Amino acid sequence: MREKELQLTAVKAMLTIPEEKLGKKPAVLIISGSGPVDYNGNTKKFASNVYRDLAAVFTEMGYVTLRYDKRNLDAFYKTTLTDLIQDAKEAFHALKSQPEVDDKQLFIAGHSEGAIIATVVAEELQANGLILLAGAGQNLIEATEYQRERAYKEIAAQSGFKGWLFKKLKVIEKDRQKADNLLKRFKEAKEDVVRVQLVRMNAAWWREHMMVNPHHYYEKLSIPILAITGSKDVQADPNALQSLDEFPTIETTIIKDMNHVLKIQTQEPSMLKLMKQYKQTFSDPIAPELRDVIKRWLTKQTQGSKLHE
Repeated sequence: MREKELQLTAVKAMLTIPEEKLGKKPAVLIISGSGPVDYNGNTKKFASNVYRDLAAVFTEMGYVTLRYDKRNLDAFYKTTLTDLIQDAKEAFHALKSQPEVDDKQLFIAGHSEGAIIATVVAEELQANGLILLAGAGQNLIEATEYQRERAYKEIAAQSGFKGWLFKKLKVIEKDRQKADNLLKRFKEAKEDVVRVQLVRMNAAWWREHMMVNPHHYYEKLSIPILAITGSKDVQADPNALQSLDEFPTIETTIIKDMNHVLKIQTQEPSMLKLMKQYKQTFSDPIAPELRDVIKRWLTKQTQGSKLHE
């Protein structure tokens, strides 16, 4: 494959093209999850390379891919959901305009927050299908609540002195109240950015996400959708996929032992040891079952045209 970096209005992007395939090819836009991640899926604190690896999976199947940085990598608190939606639209059109791309076979793969953004923009962009990875069936507020409750369950299960101390200090009750107060502050704030204990936070991003109901978009979309979450995902609830059963265009799959960064995890997942567990899987390949499910689904969507192995 060959890669080419593109400059969009506000962000850099990486185009990946299967070198050995001739003629125009189907394509996939990759929309990343939340936070200041670059087009490979990396931040200053960790290097997951999840989007680089995901792009390679699609490229091996014969698809051109485009992935791009999140806006304001060095000052992410300035970023709004509106900004991210605008960047997704621009990236889609940039991908569509590439001479190697078959503009009648354009798919969007969104991961985590990217699954929400993909759902929001799909109708306007007239994508041919969506792949929603670790983020379908919930909005951001529901996902963060799921994460907190997972953490509270672990805290409540602590034994010995640590467990006694957590109960004595009412850690769960205080944190729950703190989270509720913070969301209330974001909702009522008139500013785009607020300071919380001297840390600047993007209140506008939170407010905009509070208004998103993914199911509203599912009801309007007639294109095929593949929704996948891992059984060991502690950031997106795999059980949320059950709410999609009413939509005939949506196919759902739970990948056994897959975590939020799309890797197989042998350990029981823990919110309290989240980054440590993720880092242990960063060098592993994308979950094999995920690759198989995506390939099978994409092949089904592209039947009637040239198959891309």
